[in-house]
Amino acid sequence: MGTKTTRCYIDEYRNEAGALSARLREKLTGRKVDLGIADTEARAHFLRFLSAAKKNQADLPGYFDKDADEGIVVSGELDFDAPDEIRYIYNDELSYFFG
Repeated sequence: MGTKTTRCYIDEYRNEAGALSARLREKLTGRKVDLGIADTEARAHFLRFLSAAKKNQADLPGYFDKDADEGIVVSGELDFDAPDEIRYIYNDELSYFFG
């Protein structure tokens, strides 16, 4: 399907259990961005990445704001690109960083 780079923001929400959770959404459209992470180690690494943003939210408010210039940049091979969700393939081509 090709590669894509997406600027994202962190969307905080309450999950079914009422706990605070977070997900990435595309800045331009608000679509959910899924990194296709399947294994526990990779998921833990991504959660540490999101936790760093949360810990520094007072200094990094743009990463939680759809309309701010700052964002998380995700790049890699696409699994699919739908009207409500973008899913990447979790492989060596996938990257995400604060940008």
